[in-house]
Amino acid sequence: MGAKLLRVVYRLVVPGGLILLISALAMESARSQGMVASFWHYYPYVIFGIGLLLSAVFNCSRLFFALLIVAASDRALVWLVPRLSSAGVRTIFDAVALLLPLNLLALYFMRDRGIVSSRGRRRVAFILAQIGIIGIIVLVHPIQVRAANLMHGEIIPGGYFEWNHMAQPALLAFLLAGVVMLIYLLNRRRPVESSLFWALVTAFIALNAGGATHLSSAYFASGGLILGIAVLETSYTMAFHDELTQLPSRRALNQALLKVGDAYTVAMVDVDHFKQFNDTYGHETGDQVLQMIASRLADVTGGGKAFRYGGEEFAVIFPNKSVDEAYPSLETLRKKVESTPFKVRDHDRRDRRKSKKRDAPKLHAKKRVRVTVSIGAASCDGDERPADAVLQAADKALYRAKNNGRNCTVVSA
Repeated sequence: MGAKLLRVVYRLVVPGGLILLISALAMESARSQGMVASFWHYYPYVIFGIGLLLSAVFNCSRLFFALLIVAASDRALVWLVPRLSSAGVRTIFDAVALLLPLNLLALYFMRDRGIVSSRGRRRVAFILAQIGIIGIIVLVHPIQVRAANLMHGEIIPGGYFEWNHMAQPALLAFLLAGVVMLIYLLNRRRPVESSLFWALVTAFIALNAGGATHLSSAYFASGGLILGIAVLETSYTMAFHDELTQLPSRRALNQALLKVGDAYTVAMVDVDHFKQFNDTYGHETGDQVLQMIASRLADVTGGGKAFRYGGEEFAVIFPNKSVDEAYPSLETLRKKVESTPFKVRDHDRRDRRKSKKRDAPKLHAKKRVRVTVSIGAASCDGDERPADAVLQAADKALYRAKNNGRNCTVVSA
C-alpha cells in the first residue's frame, strides 16, 4: 500500500511539481541577488516562444492553446496595466483570473484536434473572442462598471478569502478547476493533463504574487515551461508507451534489453483464444480484456517489468533473476488473471456511434467469461546470449505452453 501511494505521489508531482519548485527557488535566488527585472524580461519570451514552437511542430493542439492562453494572460497584465486606470486594472485582473482556470479546465477535457484544422480555428476564434470581449468591457465605462460588480461580487460572506488577491468568483473557478483536474489525474496520469493541472497551480501563484509584477510574470512563464516540457513528454510517451494498455511498448522493451545486464529472465505472455474472443464479442470487448490483463501485468511481483509486445502478446523482464526465481511470480500472475472476474458488457453500454465502430457481432446478454493466459519464460545467466535469442527461447516455451493445453507456465530448458 505504501509503495503504491508513493508511485501515485511521484506520478502526480513529477515533472510539473518539481519544475514549479525549481523555478520558485531560482526566482527567489534571482530576487535576492537583484536580478528579477532582467530575469523577468527575457524568461517569458523565451519560454512561451519555444513552447509554442514545439507544440506546433509536434501538433499538440491542447498544449498549444494552453500556452497561448497563459501567455496572453501574462502579457495582458504586463502590457495593459501600466496604461489603464485603477478601475481598468481591476477589471483586467478579475477577467484574467476568472477566465484562465475555466479555459484550462475546458482544454483538460478536450481532445487534440489539430491547430490549423476547422476545430483548431474555432478554438483560436474562441480565445480571440474572449480577448475582444475583455477589451470592450475595459473601454466602455458602463459595461466595465457592471462587469466589475459581477466579477468582484461576494458569493460567500464572512471574509474567509481575504488572504488572496483574487475576487471570490475567480477563486472559486480556480478551486473548481483544480479539484476536478486532481480527481481525474489521480485516477489516470497523462502528460498533457498533468501539465494543465500544474500550469493552473502556477497561474494561481502568479496572480497572488501581485498580478503584474516581475515575479508574477516569471511564475506565468514557469507554467509555460511545464506545458512546454509536456510536449516532449507526450512525444516520448507516444513513442515508448502503448496507448491502449498504458504499458511500455515494444520499442521500450528493446531499449530495456540493451541495459538489463548479463543476468535476467524474459517471459512472453499470450492471451488464450484471443482471436475467438474477438470474433465472438467484438474488438471493443477484446480491448477491455487487454486492458484488464495489462493492469495485472503492471502489478507483477518479483521485480518484473511488463511491456506490450504486440497484438495479444506481452513481455515481462526480471533483471538479475534466473528463470527458477522468476517462476513463482509468473505463476502468481497467471493465477491472478485466471481468478479475475470479467463480465462482457451488454449492448446498452457499448459505443452507440455505429459509423465509428469497428465491425463486431451484437452482444446478447451480459455474461461472465473466463480469461486465461499462457506464459513462456527463458533466462540469460551471464552466457552472453543476445537478447533476440533469449526472446526466441521464451517464445518457444510459450508455444509449448499452448500445446500443453494453455493456461500454464513453461520455462525454457
